[in-house]
Amino acid sequence: MSVADPRTDQVAPIVALPSADNNALFESYRIRSELARELHDDVVQTLNAVLIQSRVFAREQQGNKEVVEQLAYVHTSIRDVLNHLRQILSDLRGQPGLETDLVLAIRDGLLTRFATTRLKVTLSVSRSWPAALPPETAIQLYRIIQEALTNAHKHGGASNAEVDLKATANVIVCTIRDDGRGIAWLDDSRPIGMGILGMKERAAALGGTLTIRNRPRGGTAVTASFSKEATEWRLKPEPSGS
Repeated sequence: MSVADPRTDQVAPIVALPSADNNALFESYRIRSELARELHDDVVQTLNAVLIQSRVFAREQQGNKEVVEQLAYVHTSIRDVLNHLRQILSDLRGQPGLETDLVLAIRDGLLTRFATTRLKVTLSVSRSWPAALPPETAIQLYRIIQEALTNAHKHGGASNAEVDLKATANVIVCTIRDDGRGIAWLDDSRPIGMGILGMKERAAALGGTLTIRNRPRGGTAVTASFSKEATEWRLKPEPSGS
């Protein structure tokens, strides 16, 4: 099966995941949640304790300038590690609410976050968008959207971005468009960056595809497409015509 982008007439193949692979995705979600708890309760708490103890020691060494300077470097390093670990924990756990409502998670998480920046983000959701998605599917889509918006804000110089969620009886499509500079190296042979590679890997993990193109009037469009079989979702029922 394939899905065509009406703006480019490009056709991207959709590959469905067997049910066994979907079960593996759900199991990986459970494992990541457990790992996040272990990291928080063990590693993060231990580092916080070390940071507190080192600050106490620094106060005791106020007369020793060299020791205080070395401890300041240690404090900075520990804080950097803690910040990195917190980001990892966020990635492992996913945005709160993803398990039940991806759209709400996007509004509360991404739209709220970017509201404090110069990037204005709007969200468009078709009436046929599924009432619920499997947690793993929701997490991967959320991270794809997050990365695309981050790229538009940090690297594309965009002022506006749109997240467009559409669904048919067989295909689910998520498109993120922005009005930035586009990606200059998109058509040459240079290797893609880790962020874009990560988006492609997330789409592939769900048996879908991810395409990135420069828009004719400027900016970038990122489109993630998945088959019904790959995500195992149900469409919202159409309202009655009464």
